[in-house]
Formats: sequence, C-alpha cells, structure tokens
Amino acid sequence: MPQQDVAVLGCESYNRELVEYSVQRALDLLGGPGEIVGRGRSVFIKVNALRPSPPEKAITTHPEVVRALVRQLQAVAGSIVIGDSPGGPFRPSLLKRTYEKTGFARVAEETGAYLGLDTSVKRVTVPDARKLKSVTICGAMLEADHLVSVSKLKTHMLVNVTAAAKNLYGAVPGMMKFTYHSRFHRAKDFADLLVDVLLAADPCFHLVDAVVGMDGNGPSRGDIKKMGVIAAGRDALALDTVMMGLIGLAPRVNRVLAAAEGRGLCGGGASVIKAVGDDLGSLKVEGFRLPDKKDITSRIPPFLQERFGHLLSLRPVPEPGRCTGCGKCASICPVEAITVEGGLALVDARKCRGCYCCHELCEEDAIELERPLFMRLARMG
Repeated sequence: MPQQDVAVLGCESYNRELVEYSVQRALDLLGGPGEIVGRGRSVFIKVNALRPSPPEKAITTHPEVVRALVRQLQAVAGSIVIGDSPGGPFRPSLLKRTYEKTGFARVAEETGAYLGLDTSVKRVTVPDARKLKSVTICGAMLEADHLVSVSKLKTHMLVNVTAAAKNLYGAVPGMMKFTYHSRFHRAKDFADLLVDVLLAADPCFHLVDAVVGMDGNGPSRGDIKKMGVIAAGRDALALDTVMMGLIGLAPRVNRVLAAAEGRGLCGGGASVIKAVGDDLGSLKVEGFRLPDKKDITSRIPPFLQERFGHLLSLRPVPEPGRCTGCGKCASICPVEAITVEGGLALVDARKCRGCYCCHELCEEDAIELERPLFMRLARMG
C-alpha cells in the first residue's frame, strides 16, 4: 500500500486570514494547487450541505473554509463549481435555499465561482462494490475534471464519526439517499455502502473543516465542539485515520474505516500514512464524545432484528412544542413510517427502520430519539 501524505494544520478560528493561511499551507504541503487539480481544468467542490442551516450551528462546512479553497484553486483551475445534494428533493429550489442559508451563495458571489444547480444524475459501476454494483451520483460532480470534497468533522448516529469519506454520501442525489438508507439500514451494511459510494464518486482531494465541529449526537443535533484543525489529503481513508487519532479514538470506531479495512482498502497506520504540517501532539482534541443515544440492534442476528427491532431501537419522536407539522419528515421517510395528523408528525415504530433521516434533517430540531419502554426498563434493572 503506497504511502499517503496528510497535512494537518492548526487553525484557531474562522478568521479569514487564519483560514486562508492554513488552507494555503495544507495545499502547499501536498504539492500545491497545480499538482492537485492541474491547470485549466474544471473543479467541482463538494461541500457538506446536509440541510439549510447557518454556519454557526456547525452542521455544514464553514463558508470561510470553502472560500479559502476556492481562492487557492482559482490560481490554476479553469472553472469552479460549489455544490452538494442536501437531504430532500434534488431540485434547484432546495439547492438555492440551502446555499443561501449556509453561506455558500455569498462565497460564490465574492469569488466568481458557480453554484451547483444542475440536477442531472448518472449511474456509475463500482467493480469492487460490496452493496451496490451500480451507484447513482450527481451528474455535475462526475462531469467535472476533478471532484474535491470539503467535509465537516462531526459525530454520526449510525457510523459514529463523519469526515472525509462519509461526506461523499452527499454525491448521491436527493431522495435516492433515503432509498439506499432503507435498503441498508444496519450500521455495518450502511458503512459498506458508504465505501461503495466513495469509490463511485472518486474524488481527487479532500479538505476537512475541524476548526469547529460537532460531538455527541450528531450530525445535526450534537454539541458544538471547538477543535482548531484544518486537514487535507488525497486519500479520504488515510485522512480520516489521522483525524480519528486527533480526537483520541481508534480508527475502527469510525465504521466507514472499519468497512474499508475489511476490504483491504486501508490499514497499516503510520507505516503507510505520513502526517505533515503542525505537531499532532499539540493539536490533540480532548473530551471528544461519541453519540450516547444507542440501541442494541447491532448485537442481535438480522432475523431477530426484523421481528423485534422496533422493541430495541431508538425511536424518532416528534415534540409537540416544536413540530410545525410541515410534513418534510414524512416526505423524506424511505419507508413511509411518518404521517402528519392535526399539525403534528407521528412515527409508526413498527415501520421505522432506524435511518434517523428525519432526526438529522428536521430544520426545527423537533424530532428527538427516545429509547423504547423495553430498553428503559432494562436500563432501570
């Protein structure tokens, strides 16, 4: 396995000068923009735009990091598009609203980059796939000469940690993400699917925004966590391995890395990964917390999950004081487990497959995850 360089730089805040300095250093340590994307080529910068949320909530990639990367790549690139496929219908109306709310529209206006509004899709064959031999990917991301991913370091209810590799799931367009979720709702299966999607999207470069991230019950309902780091590399799995070390966790805790290691796509630690930049010891993140709302379904056989999963899994429960009855959760639920009655969303626990898309994407933060009575009684005992 060839050695992979990963650049790790301290960055204390989103002050423009600090971010520009750190991003420039990261790219220079890895050969510079010309070597990364070449001259005169088209580049699609795939951000994390999970939902229309302001930057201060730490749910999406911070616009200052995206702006700094655009400025660096503009020195050599022919054209640059900033975009993503957020959760929900893959339509220009949702894309525009998301780009406005997250600050990416302002970055495009300031830099002259384009916003990704193309909603075409393509099928990509994945020869070494474990779950899907053919994956649907946003067309514009594939049509660009180079796909560059700019992710956010956060926790995730199903795979524990999301950073460079998991960010590529946003390359799956709109509602197709929820279809895949319903088919591969077990954490292990979903992690394998994420590796398939990463291979299908085939990005050439990754930048991780870990200046301020999220721990606890992420990726949208966790706690804001200051980390003070920007990191970059050509290989998502090597980059995520280094990030796991920075937050004090074994790589396999990140279920995407565990799935990739099981396929021989990563592993080997320091023998194949070379960290460059600032001293890693000085950048260690203390007290990083994984999701604490867990169920026990991953410990029981699949045939028991199918029959008794609703008694063991965390359940999405809309809160009457917050739920507005907008119906978005019902429209995105891949198994139609949610209805809206009397201005309140209701979840059918027997239909729910535990993908937690409704919990992640509710813009009112109105859906909590609760343990079923069976689990609460077991904990009391």
